[in-house]
Amino acid sequence: MKGFALLVAALAGAALLYVTTAVGSQQAGPTRAEFNALKKQVATLKKDDTAFQAVLAVCFHSGVPVVQYSGYESRAPDGTTVVTTALNVAKQGDTPTQYLLDIGQACAQVLNTPRLKLHGFNLARPAATQR
Repeated sequence: MKGFALLVAALAGAALLYVTTAVGSQQAGPTRAEFNALKKQVATLKKDDTAFQAVLAVCFHSGVPVVQYSGYESRAPDGTTVVTTALNVAKQGDTPTQYLLDIGQACAQVLNTPRLKLHGFNLARPAATQR
């Protein structure tokens, strides 16, 4: 009988310990200020996404097939000549190795706007590339 009483007491203690340490089903949600801040952030992201999708739909519609060839001569600023590789637009019958996006000047200006750069999108300007 002592063993049974000890078992019942142990079970009651375990149940009491579980009830006092268990996480309740009610959890606090965000405060009104947190909710409004999240709502504002989601609205901003939706607006940015819509603008970004529009730019992608208009600007990214064609690719130019290119092939890398070797044996081109390039003249350095100091006058020396170097044999190097270059990209050329693929001729009919060539197998393209890459595709370059043909976006035009208007799209290049839109893609270089600060808003798109916020999302990690960056476009090299022709004046900034090495010639």
